[in-house]
Amino acid sequence: MMPNSLISALLLLAAVGLILTLVFRYLSMKKQYKPLDSALGDQKHPTDSLVDITGFAQRLARLIQIPTVSWTNRSKRDLALFSRFQEELITLYPRVHATLTQEVHGNFGLVYHWKGKNSDRQPVLFLAHYDVVPAEEKGDEAWTEPPFSGKIKEGILWGRGTLDIKSQLAFQMETAELLLTRGWQPDRDIYFAFGGDEEIAGTEGARNMASIFKERGLSFEFIMDEGAVIARDQLAFLKGQPAALIGLAEKGMVTFKITTPGKSGHSSMPEREGTAIGRLARGIVRLEKTRFPSRLDPVMRNMLERFVPHVSPALGVIFANLWLFSPLIRYIFSKNKTTDSLIRTTQAVTVFNSGEQENILPGEASCLVNHRILPGDTIDQLQKRHKQVLKDKALTFADAGNWPANNPITASDPKGTGFQLIQKVLASTHPDTIAVPFLVNGSTDSKYYRELTDQILRFTPLVLRPEDIATIHGVNERVSLENLENGLKFYLQLFSQL
Repeated sequence: MMPNSLISALLLLAAVGLILTLVFRYLSMKKQYKPLDSALGDQKHPTDSLVDITGFAQRLARLIQIPTVSWTNRSKRDLALFSRFQEELITLYPRVHATLTQEVHGNFGLVYHWKGKNSDRQPVLFLAHYDVVPAEEKGDEAWTEPPFSGKIKEGILWGRGTLDIKSQLAFQMETAELLLTRGWQPDRDIYFAFGGDEEIAGTEGARNMASIFKERGLSFEFIMDEGAVIARDQLAFLKGQPAALIGLAEKGMVTFKITTPGKSGHSSMPEREGTAIGRLARGIVRLEKTRFPSRLDPVMRNMLERFVPHVSPALGVIFANLWLFSPLIRYIFSKNKTTDSLIRTTQAVTVFNSGEQENILPGEASCLVNHRILPGDTIDQLQKRHKQVLKDKALTFADAGNWPANNPITASDPKGTGFQLIQKVLASTHPDTIAVPFLVNGSTDSKYYRELTDQILRFTPLVLRPEDIATIHGVNERVSLENLENGLKFYLQLFSQL
């Protein structure tokens, strides 16, 4: 038998070794991810002088005033408004339209090509969409300013599309227009692709344009789309310091329709086992009680590791040693619906249909279950899992078919040129911001372009607080002129370094 003194000594040695390992990894990551110094210091970048924020805000306001609303019921779309938006771009940005090659594909696709000086360099592609969701008011959800007024009041521009995402399109057009006034030509080719139906899956806009690029044999060094922002006051451990969440990965999406048959008849004589509604409801309960397991995706791990130099030493040790503390992080993330969605595949029952009248037994019941799929999971895995959880052969399910389903998008490498360039520019335009990789849990137009590049970056340079995020697809969507000014400076520097 091993002496107690030897056991104690070995345990002490193991404890010391563990502590040294934790501290070593902490110090190593603190050095590896130290903040970038601004290349300009307190000096202004030469392109800053080009910014006319009042004029830019007024031009964006004119785009906001055109209600290019995408309705799920596509027959409700007013195509004349989308044409009017395209014509307004020509009016607002004459140099762009006189210099760049423009193509209109269908009712919703706009492609611009800015010829560069060096045809040997791989081009880059910038994406945005100019459709918006409806801005209907319900109950207490009333707009302070009309949603399509484009009103500028006390340094704030109001309206649907200010955050999602006509501002991104305007940043890109304004930047090109301003640089053209200086006779500037990019070193490489720059492409823009603007879709008009992203809010209803992008099948007529982005998917069409991506297929055209593919047919032409085009590929891009990187592609930049919407997806994440500069988050302020959204991560408590940063104590107010903003974090630029640069989306390098994107969850997949699928909606399943689950259906069960029933025996119709008079409600006074129901079957002993109940109705189709009850059977489906029991299946839904089984699904909702069986959540998908949580895990830290590599992108999310790297995000936390990059926070190491910016948090307390105790928290830094935890973030630097996720090999040990991952269960603790996942437990904490699971307590908030926003962070919980970043560590697991989610499922949400969003539509339930059955029955026609109170005294008639329904012949069928169905529901829609929407999933956002964590990288590492697949649609096939979800189908197999549901069969095991539902445990009822009468409950059938299939792709609902309303939106294109897709598996998660492969993550871009944070060591890639695109991420590094954004990080470098942010060090100058937003010097107090921490640039980190991020997993986008929504769905963007960029998924259609995944075969054209190995670097997709989902980022908009707007600083948003939780209350700002709540206005996206909600009421009182708005953006400050200060935010717009800094975002435009970001794009001017980004383009000038391409």
